[in-house]
Amino acid sequence: MTPQFDLAASIALIAETIGSAVMALVLLGFYRQYRKSYLLNWTLGWSAMAVFQLFSGLTWALALGLRVPASDPTRIFAAVVSGVSGYLQIGWLLFGAYEHVRRRPVRLMESRRIISALFAFGFIISFLFITTEGISSGRFVARVGLRALAAAIGFGTAAIILWRVRRRRAGVGFTVLGASFALYALAQLHYFVIGIIWLAVGKLLDYALYLGYIDFLLQSIMAIGMIACLLEDEREAAELAAVEIGHLAYHDALTGLPNRPLFIDRLIVALAQAHRAQQKLAVFFLDLDRFKDINDSLGHTVGDTLLKAVAERVRHCVREGDTVARFGGDEFTLLIPKIENIEDAAKIAQKIIETLKIPFFVNERELFVTTSIGISLYPEDGSDPETLVRNADTAMYRAKEQGRDNYQLYAPAMNAHALERLGLENMLRRALSQEELVLHYQPQISAQTGLIVGVEALVRWQHPERGLLSPAHFIQVAEMSGLIVPIGEWILRTACKQLKTWKRRIDDDFTVAVNLSARQFQQPDLVEMIRSAIHDTGIEASSLEIEITESNAMQNAENTMYTLRELKGLGVRISMDDFGTGYSSLNYLKRFPIDTLKLDQMFVKDVVTDVTDAAIVSAVIQMAHSLNLKVVAEGVERQDQLEFLRRQHCDIIQGYLFSKPVPADQIEAFVNERKAAVARA
Repeated sequence: MTPQFDLAASIALIAETIGSAVMALVLLGFYRQYRKSYLLNWTLGWSAMAVFQLFSGLTWALALGLRVPASDPTRIFAAVVSGVSGYLQIGWLLFGAYEHVRRRPVRLMESRRIISALFAFGFIISFLFITTEGISSGRFVARVGLRALAAAIGFGTAAIILWRVRRRRAGVGFTVLGASFALYALAQLHYFVIGIIWLAVGKLLDYALYLGYIDFLLQSIMAIGMIACLLEDEREAAELAAVEIGHLAYHDALTGLPNRPLFIDRLIVALAQAHRAQQKLAVFFLDLDRFKDINDSLGHTVGDTLLKAVAERVRHCVREGDTVARFGGDEFTLLIPKIENIEDAAKIAQKIIETLKIPFFVNERELFVTTSIGISLYPEDGSDPETLVRNADTAMYRAKEQGRDNYQLYAPAMNAHALERLGLENMLRRALSQEELVLHYQPQISAQTGLIVGVEALVRWQHPERGLLSPAHFIQVAEMSGLIVPIGEWILRTACKQLKTWKRRIDDDFTVAVNLSARQFQQPDLVEMIRSAIHDTGIEASSLEIEITESNAMQNAENTMYTLRELKGLGVRISMDDFGTGYSSLNYLKRFPIDTLKLDQMFVKDVVTDVTDAAIVSAVIQMAHSLNLKVVAEGVERQDQLEFLRRQHCDIIQGYLFSKPVPADQIEAFVNERKAAVARA
């Protein structure tokens, strides 16, 4: 029996098509707003459903209404589009449900494979019974029944999952969606049963053509369930966001520790409790030593990972009721309530110091970290949060000045010292802006000819009240405050400008050496700054020698090597200052692109009277020459030291035996005096 075309059934199919298209547009709008992947899958699913219903209706109209032959290309095309979209809509709708339940997208590779398989299966099924005229039972089972069976299995399984999950979710969205999936699965199973009955008894049940109204109702319920799920999902997201915002307002985003406001709030409460109970409490201020070097050399990603690891270790060093907070950067604070005595605070500080000495492994790198800790106690060192934190901070700076990697208990005298340091920093800023800094130059003498071959630039501060100050009075404050960076650039540019004058008036081979501090050496724009100074002053790069200390070079040997190679690419000369006082690896010394070693004066001082010093100096000179390096001996003050160094073939002598550092306007006269002295000799 072949079914007849029915207008009422067609109207139902048109309603389904329009409803599916409208739902697809609605979900597309939501997707553009929220960018949730499950919304995209549902949009594709409803779009495929609209296409399926449109071309299914077209197929029935061609076959039953217009009596178009089954082999007609138009009818074949409609059947293929209908068959493919019918299977695709199952996949996309179920993908969306899966992603919404699991809160994560389907793996891209898996989704592509499944969609490709559904496409291929729908395409192949569409060509079955293609030569059969009209609509037969076999064609119905193959094209409608199998798709209905697949939908029944898929949506039925999804309905069970949704029904179980609904207990863990607030609202009715999952309940409605699960119920609609279950009813839709039963309706699709019914289509399969109708096909089997038609195939078995040769008759299509009379009401089969009118099931479209039920389908339209079920799809409407399904659409309501999806919209409800979306709205509930956004409500949950808004609630979670509110909780997260509340958390972030009082917690550090990187480490999850309490931040400054929450720490102060807890300290206020703890102080009130300590006052009522007549108890002590301690405030710790921690600052990681040289953490900026790690950030600058290895990147902020490594630095952030290290901070999280440090926070975790510090948290395990205190009791559950104590508070560990991140104040910002590499600074942490601790609140230790109900502490018995000073010794207990000292034990906690020492425990933290020892714990952080254990190497950290970040991205397969072994990193070593130390910390400086300041401690203030209530009520001895303050009775309000601001005073206790400030005094702990002051004690921490005292720990830095004492060599880092230690703790200091606050003492009232520290405030005076901190005020003095702050005042010195402010005066140093003014000195830089008002050109109170000056350069003195210490001549460097060829050990063989006795002639001056260059100078080392050394900064001095012409203080308006205290007179001429050496770097020992202010360089540490410059380092800690960061002023060393602009001061270092000023030194470099001033020395290069002066060198240009000397090369014109004294000797074209004249050179100048400029020291780089540890902080300068870690600046990412160091090479560009030196290139700019050379270009702006017009000197030859080979006339400039950059001095780095051995200890600075070895802080991060790989980064040092990279920076030194960039500097060598500019054409400048590289000198390693204070050689022998640090912990150089001879392997790195061989790999560093340096030109000169500077022997520290501690070895030169007793080179004539101390056999060990004499052996060290002789060995270093021989080793340097074997590596094609020049050797500069610093701190030469006596003639017997000079004679020893000459016998060992030291290249350059620098020290008070010839001259102390002098202003730039005295260098030309000194050069002429040396030439005259050598000529007389």
